[in-house]
Amino acid sequence: MSAHAVPCTNCGAMMNPQGDGRTYVCGFCHTKVLVAVEGHQIAAGMRLDLSNIDGFLGQLANTLHAGYGECTRISARGAYVDAIEVTVEPDGFIVRREGAGVVAQHKKMVRGIALKTSTLALDQWVELLTKALARQASSNTRAAWVLARLTGNDHTKVR
Repeated sequence: MSAHAVPCTNCGAMMNPQGDGRTYVCGFCHTKVLVAVEGHQIAAGMRLDLSNIDGFLGQLANTLHAGYGECTRISARGAYVDAIEVTVEPDGFIVRREGAGVVAQHKKMVRGIALKTSTLALDQWVELLTKALARQASSNTRAAWVLARLTGNDHTKVR
């Protein structure tokens, strides 16, 4: 993604990027456009602390439940999150506690059936999840909201 002026989708005037690098605003008609972001850009800007498992799972569970609740299953005991499963078609993502650590898995899905399940390092799992959300963010406002919350850009509004 480039951070230079682009033509407005409404009136054709040049739109300028905002501070989040994802929102462009037309100085003439004030149209706002949220542009797609690549997964590696999101993962690099993510404010999730992967070294604090309790904080990571808690923040991830809260954000996914609020923005993608119908696609997310959370297993918890009080504030203690045991597992999270989220489906972002055609991918399924599972992260669960095992002992003092976590196991992160990615499933390639077709019509709700897992064709392949891979166990990944947590940082790779987060990158795949953010890539899947980024694919949907350009056409799905809720995916864009989840990404904004996970990356700390939750002040972004989309018209």
